[in-house]
Amino acid sequence: MEAEIRRATLLSNLKEANEPIIARSFAEQFDVSRQVIVGDIALLRAEGQEILSTTKGYVMRSNSSERQERRIVCQHTFEQTLEELYLIVDHGGEVIDVIVEHPIYGEMVGGLNISSRLEANEFIQKIKNNKTTLLAELTGGLHSHTISAKDQLTLDQIVEALKEKNLIYY
Repeated sequence: MEAEIRRATLLSNLKEANEPIIARSFAEQFDVSRQVIVGDIALLRAEGQEILSTTKGYVMRSNSSERQERRIVCQHTFEQTLEELYLIVDHGGEVIDVIVEHPIYGEMVGGLNISSRLEANEFIQKIKNNKTTLLAELTGGLHSHTISAKDQLTLDQIVEALKEKNLIYY
């Protein structure tokens, strides 16, 4: 019963949060290990809860009908990543995730939730600090993003800006 109460509280906290919450914070709150929280999140997802894991922590997927979403396919080098992210956020978009099609594991999704240049810079800095690579490096730079914006016109403008810089895959 204690685990069920913890998961219910965890879910409630995520629904009320205005910003991502890291697993370590939950672990300290409930006096359990970080791995217990990761397991709780997995169980909540299995129950159908739309919890996203981002580079900044866990968030509930927003179902706001005010924002429109589109999946775009891009291909570029690591060095062009900031340019891609800046173009999207500068036009009023948010990069929800990155998706690659791995030949063994199938579709792999990484939550991003990047909506500003500052967040884009922090993302790239985390990649460098952790001495890791982008998910797209597994597929020669080919990847998809789910992007959101206030309306379809803004999404169209984002796609056009990416095309102008040859960051969209044809």
